[in-house]
Amino acid sequence: MGTHSKPGFTIIETMLVLAITGVLIATLLFGVGSSVTTQRYSDSVTSFRSLLQDQYSQVSNVSNDRGSGWTCGDDGKATPVQSGTSTPGQSHCVLLGRYVSIVAGDVSIATVIGYPTSLAPAVASDMQTIKDNYALGISATTAETKTLEWGAQIAWPTTGSGAKSPTTPRSIAILFLRSPDSGTTYTFTSNDVTPISSFSESTLKDMMQETTAGFPGQGQRTICVEPGAQVPEKFAVYITPYANGPGSIETRTYATTAALEGDSKC
Repeated sequence: MGTHSKPGFTIIETMLVLAITGVLIATLLFGVGSSVTTQRYSDSVTSFRSLLQDQYSQVSNVSNDRGSGWTCGDDGKATPVQSGTSTPGQSHCVLLGRYVSIVAGDVSIATVIGYPTSLAPAVASDMQTIKDNYALGISATTAETKTLEWGAQIAWPTTGSGAKSPTTPRSIAILFLRSPDSGTTYTFTSNDVTPISSFSESTLKDMMQETTAGFPGQGQRTICVEPGAQVPEKFAVYITPYANGPGSIETRTYATTAALEGDSKC
């Protein structure tokens, strides 16, 4: 009787199949992981932009937040009030705007308030009118703290306008103000960030100036967003010159920036 052999795979063929399968699985997992990382980064940039855009809505909303139990004195400083000592919804304060500070990935937000100290007629500049007719302060009792999502943090551009090396750490202060006389909204930025707990009237008034050679004021800003992991392309949140509404804050890639004749690259 003859000898019969059963067909099958050799050890080399089996190892080759396993190796190819392993490479395919690794490639698939890497692609999925990269896609998730990119999506998380995109979400963090979008939420950061939305946070800044929302401040214009907060500035336009002139409702008095007395539910948190605060008032202000003639020095423009907010203080808590005891229950039953004042009527809800009444206050000497005028809600003028919002102050936002961003240090790396930490965000602090507080309401800017003013106490009318003069009935002098408005001058040519809304900002000068506020400076002359109001004592200014920050309501620390309504302060909020947030963090950028997925470990993101703000950074300087690597090349072009505003570039610095190293690009991190970076901090920026943004002041959103609405004139009680004209209703116009203004946006000011500064590289000098003052903690809300140590704010003073002079800090606010120093920020309320137009762009000069040494101070950005109302100038454009490219705020790069540094991801917490490697991504194919980085984004920036761009504040247009003389920003006055949500549409003045955009998300930009370098290609978009270059198309608009900008030079900042993240």
